[in-house]
Amino acid sequence: MKIEKHIRFKKYIDFFKEEKDISMKAYLNLAELENIPLITARRDLKELINLNYIYQELGLIKLVENKEYETTRIEKQAKNKEEKNNIAKLAVKELNADEIFISAGTTMENFVKNIDRPIKIVYTNGFEIARLANSNKNIHRVVIIGGKLRLQSSALCGPIANKTVEDLRFSQSFITVTNIDKNFFLYNNNDDEAELIKLVIKNSNNVICLVDSSKFNPTPSGSKIVDSSKIDLFLTNEEIIKKEFENIKSHIDIKW
Repeated sequence: MKIEKHIRFKKYIDFFKEEKDISMKAYLNLAELENIPLITARRDLKELINLNYIYQELGLIKLVENKEYETTRIEKQAKNKEEKNNIAKLAVKELNADEIFISAGTTMENFVKNIDRPIKIVYTNGFEIARLANSNKNIHRVVIIGGKLRLQSSALCGPIANKTVEDLRFSQSFITVTNIDKNFFLYNNNDDEAELIKLVIKNSNNVICLVDSSKFNPTPSGSKIVDSSKIDLFLTNEEIIKKEFENIKSHIDIKW
């Protein structure tokens, strides 16, 4: 039976963490033990190098230090499907502009698919968002904010994207984040994406953040974006009952 890519990657990285410096022979032996075809293992190795999880030095495969494995877009897509779809439907009800920004993210992909009213322009830094928006007959025009493509999230970000956003103004923006901490600061697990979202928030008249309840995390990781006072409305799938967030309604405007 074929092993999905994200499962293969997790096996490799766990192996690298345990064994440190790995020879190519040891790597291919692992692939054989896990019933991964050698041609697939070699292709995976190149992709892991391109994603900057590992590097090769003096014939050995080494793990990049302090680089945590980030779930792939496919993994994210598979999680909390029903919850994300419910949040997307809530977001559609909040649409009040015909020119909007939509950030990259699997929750946002559900939102784009659910848009059922005329939208003049969708601006996005999400490669997959652009594709889905182009397929939605209610969206008349799609503008992609270009930059460096991150395969893990299909987001376009970096200096080029930032420069573009600096020159734009958005009537309404829909974003998502990786985590929200107990002090109601927003985070993204990538520095470039965090910086771009910070600029989008700054240049938007109205900002709505779509996050499933699992994103409310007392001890988050990643790059801090802004505090929750910069967000007009949060949309989630259920009431947040974690002790650290018991006073949530006194801090943020939130619907579920």
